[in-house]
This record gives sequence, C-alpha cells and structure tokens, in this order.
Amino acid sequence: MTGAGVQDGRPGSRNVLRLLREPRWLRGLAVAVLVALVCCALGRWQWHRREERLAANAPLVQNYDATPAPVTSVLPVGTSVRDSAVWTPVRVTGTYDTDATVLVRNRPRDDQFGYEVLVPLVQADGSALLVDRGWLPAGNDSAERPDTVPAPPQGEVTVVARLRQWEDDKRGSVPAGQVTSIARGSVTAAVDAAVDTPPRLLGGYALLASETPAAGAEPATVPAAAERPEVDEGPHLAYTVQWFGFALTALVVWVVAGRRELQARSEVGAEPTAEDDAAAAEPRSDDAGTPDGAAAPAAEGPPSPRRSRRPRRREGPDEAAEDAELDAAAWDRDPAHHP
Repeated sequence: MTGAGVQDGRPGSRNVLRLLREPRWLRGLAVAVLVALVCCALGRWQWHRREERLAANAPLVQNYDATPAPVTSVLPVGTSVRDSAVWTPVRVTGTYDTDATVLVRNRPRDDQFGYEVLVPLVQADGSALLVDRGWLPAGNDSAERPDTVPAPPQGEVTVVARLRQWEDDKRGSVPAGQVTSIARGSVTAAVDAAVDTPPRLLGGYALLASETPAAGAEPATVPAAAERPEVDEGPHLAYTVQWFGFALTALVVWVVAGRRELQARSEVGAEPTAEDDAAAAEPRSDDAGTPDGAAAPAAEGPPSPRRSRRPRRREGPDEAAEDAELDAAAWDRDPAHHP
C-alpha cells in the first residue's frame, strides 16, 4: 500500500527531497559533513605521520644487515652521511687515537644515565672515522666521568661499524674531553683540544659492531650495536582508521535520524512543510465555484441548526387588532360559517 510518499514502510524519494528542504535538517546535514571533513583531514594527517615514520625506518630495515662495504665507497672524504646510507655497515682499517677520546654525557640506557665513548680511528691517509665504541655507567666516585674507560686495541685494527649522521649541537658547560651531543662542531673542538695534530674527521660517526683484534682482557664497554633498534611505525595506522571511521559515522548518524523521521511521519501522516502551509493559505475555486479552503457541507447526518436571518415579528396591540379584522373578513366571505 502506498501513502504519503512512503511505500512498504520505506521513505520515498519525494519525502527525502522534502526533508532536505527543511532548514533544521539542512543544518544537521551541514554539521555532519563538516565533522566528516575534519575527521578525514585528521585521518590524512595520521596517514602522513605513518609514512614519515616508515621513511625514517627504511634505512634501518634496508641497511642494517647488509654486507659491510669499504668506508671510502660509502663515505668519501669531504662528504656527509646520506639519509639513505644511515645504518650501513662499513669496514675501516686504522689505528685508534686514544689521546683524542671524547665522552658524551647524559646518555640513557636501561633507565640509567651514563657516557658513550668516542674514539677516532685514523686511516693511513690521515682521515679518521669517529667510532662510538659503547656505553659506560656513571662512576661511583664521581658523576662527572666513569670510574674507568677501557682502552681500545693497540696497533692496526679492522673495524666494522654502522654509519650514523651527526646529531644536533647542544650548548652547555662540560668538563674537558666531554660533549653533550655527538655534533660535528663540539666533537671536532674536543678532539682538536686533546691532541697537537688532530685527525680529519669524516662526515659522520659509526656505531661499533666488531673489531679485529678484540680489546683483550681490558674491561669491555657495553657494545654500542649489541641490540638491534626496534622498528616501530607507531599507532598512526590505527588512528587513521579511527578518524575515517568517525567521518563515516557522522554521515550515517544523519541518514539514520532522517530515516526514522520519515518513518514516524508515515505512521501519523506527513507533517505539512512551510511550502504546503503557504499553498493551503491561497484561496482557489473548484469546479462548483466553491473557494478551496471553504468549509464543505456535511455529506450525512441532520443539518445543523442555523439562526434565521429574517426579522422576528414584533408582537403588540397593533398586530393583534390586524389579526382580528382579517379573521372577521374571512368569516364573512365563507358561507359555511353562517348559521
């Protein structure tokens, strides 16, 4: 059965369009669309954050387990470590310059602060790769330096280390031979101040993976590359899905609310809109000449009592006398009334 633009309990297209012309539902649709757009923008932002995180992790994933290459082929003299070359294992042969050892302060490891030990590995051409040989805890006697700094192997050493880019420079007052970050400027200044003939540092530093020969019986530092860094893209993908889900939910809520409104109207009759009210207010004449909107006479049932528009007769002495004369004249004209 069809009625009021609704068929089989489902809203018809005419009622849907009529709903869209109502101001409050248009406002609701505008709010739903605005919320959906904001959620989509936030979802795209989280997606870009994930892509940035994946791009930052890509060198670790691609290079960490690669076969070590000669340092001159990856980091020639006068160049810096490229983004794509970070974590690349390189092989370097040279001699540690122990007099130019530099300690990096306030480096956390396992909820404890300590020092990282940087020693230049000088090659035959005079250039040097700054090798991070590992981490040491703060000293028990003094927090200004470790209790002891293990010496690197003597003589010529072949080192495998993974390249890293220089860190940002941090300003601060530190003891001689120490820095607050592995930045090119501060490390170069510390090395220059430690030895009379400082080596030329390459454009980056490297985390020690292995060295031959080993350090011997000296107390060893914690290896800098003993544990592979975790590759984590963060929660950005989950946040992306959530934001796009919120955008879809905002639109679905409006659609469901509109559908329920139309179903409610189909049960009690469609509510007149502002256009319907205006059309109903205009007088129109039908075929019988009766203005549209005028009250139609009842089809059945007794007629309703109406007030007579004729003036009521005034009763008084003059009217009674006239009635008596008329009755007398009628009596005389009618022979049947005579004895």
